[in-house]
Amino acid sequence: MDIHTYRKTLAFWSALLLVSSVCSVSASASPSRSKSPSPVSSLAKLDQILASSIKQTHLPSDLVPSLEQLSNLQDVQGSSYLHNFCDPYVVNSEARNPAPCWYGSTTAKPTVVIFGDSFVGNWMPALNIAGKKLGFRVAEFSFPGCLTPFVTMTGSSPSFDASEVKACDEFHDNLPRSVDALAPEAVIAANGTPSWGPAGNPSFISNLGKAFDEMSTASNHPIRILLGTGPHLLEPAPSCLATHPDSIDLCNFKFGSGSAFKAALQRDSDTIVADQLHLIQTYQWLCLRGVCPAVIGHVDVYADADHMTITASKYLSLLLESALTQLLSATKS
Repeated sequence: MDIHTYRKTLAFWSALLLVSSVCSVSASASPSRSKSPSPVSSLAKLDQILASSIKQTHLPSDLVPSLEQLSNLQDVQGSSYLHNFCDPYVVNSEARNPAPCWYGSTTAKPTVVIFGDSFVGNWMPALNIAGKKLGFRVAEFSFPGCLTPFVTMTGSSPSFDASEVKACDEFHDNLPRSVDALAPEAVIAANGTPSWGPAGNPSFISNLGKAFDEMSTASNHPIRILLGTGPHLLEPAPSCLATHPDSIDLCNFKFGSGSAFKAALQRDSDTIVADQLHLIQTYQWLCLRGVCPAVIGHVDVYADADHMTITASKYLSLLLESALTQLLSATKS
């Protein structure tokens, strides 16, 4: 996903947040609840919280992260949780010989790989916790702005120039070698790309299958897992919440049949059949009955329009841990 366009507008939103009267509300947050909440324990419990959150209209005074904190992307967004030295966008030469950054139980032998675009950052805080608890190390390979399926890039943009395009293609070419050398037990793909439409989704599916095929060898067949596509809000959550502190329900994302997000969810389902993957449907942790609230309880879910906050990822960590436990244990048994 293109995280970089948001960075270019960050200064504008920062100014908006600083002059907003909402900032004074956040500044007076109750110290007893302004800290990050404990991870939600079950999907049933989360559904109750989602149902209540969808009806919420007033910005919580103990919002986490606060709007002031949200004005600094590097402190709150999941992608900023990742290290720059193994990021091929930051260091283009890294794409020629991708080396992972390590998370989870870094001294453990069992290895789980996660690869993809900037949506890797959405789930890395949660996956780091899961790895430590379940006893596996996590090898993280991400390239913000570079498509998760192994598709040749066809053009550049101001935030993804010719050098990044070349590096992305090199990343796709060389990543399988780096992954195969680790002999991982599982390979997880994180993807933030919206639906490509009826004509384009078959290409997405076949090229994601190609990526997984190339990360398997004659002696190693890792479990294939896809983290489902997440919502893309109509505008960055921080600016919307600052503009509508007394009607934050206007910032909620809604989708129905025929919507682009519904098409992306159908593409995910089609992908697991065509490419023999296991799907972890992450949208069910963010949405209920076609509505995805920008604030769950008193947790701000999004740092922009589609990238989650570190707090939100950690809040959902037990649900990811449970999903991975089922997949990993079922394969071993």
